[in-house]
Amino acid sequence: MLVLRLIVAAVFLVSGGNQLKADDPSTCSVTKASEQTFVPPALWGPGPWFGTEKLWTRVQMWEYWQKDELGYYVPKLAWFSSTFDWTPEHWLKGPSLLTITGRRLDGPSKLLIFEGAFNAYVPSQGPFITASVHLPTAGCWEITGHYKGENLKFVVKIGP
Repeated sequence: MLVLRLIVAAVFLVSGGNQLKADDPSTCSVTKASEQTFVPPALWGPGPWFGTEKLWTRVQMWEYWQKDELGYYVPKLAWFSSTFDWTPEHWLKGPSLLTITGRRLDGPSKLLIFEGAFNAYVPSQGPFITASVHLPTAGCWEITGHYKGENLKFVVKIGP
């Protein structure tokens, strides 16, 4: 038992015993759209985009957070999917098919608050989904979008 405690203590000391620090860019590996080569349909224009044909977004939209009484509000995130059909999904009753979850990587926090998703349409480009979230604290966050069995995961830094 003493040996096990010594091993745990050694690992803790070697690792520094620290979690990620959001203000240290070397420990919060923020996702960049250039990290992958996905190109959406031409009608959506040049990127930078992040995702796959079945679920993609603009990761940079997460840079437009606003501080408020609940923490950090990230409004009007646009999500896209080749499987999104504007007509039937526009009239759905009940919860949206797109959901967003998240967890803070650099410290404890309450859960991300998903504000909901809404269907949108631009006549010259087509359908997409808008969504908003609240993050209770600043920091390094892993975000996951869920839509029709597809998951898109990326890391963002929120806050000062």
